[in-house]
Amino acid sequence: MYYSFSCSYCSKVFYTYQDHKETAARILYEGIKTHLIEYDEDRKEYQFDEDPSIEIDQMYYALIETEDDPRGDYQL
Repeated sequence: MYYSFSCSYCSKVFYTYQDHKETAARILYEGIKTHLIEYDEDRKEYQFDEDPSIEIDQMYYALIETEDDPRGDYQL
């Protein structure tokens, strides 16, 4: 299954293909957090300021799930 999540700062879509939604949430969190740090946007972003376990749990419930490739900007 494909799982995707949009960066709340730049709106780029990040996605991954995983068998487990929990794994997808962790991978997408880490990928988006890295993206924000690399572009020096992490300090401006409010969404990923809490403990990673809290953020990953929130992302889990907000993931978009599709059977087809979401044609996002970044595959993780």
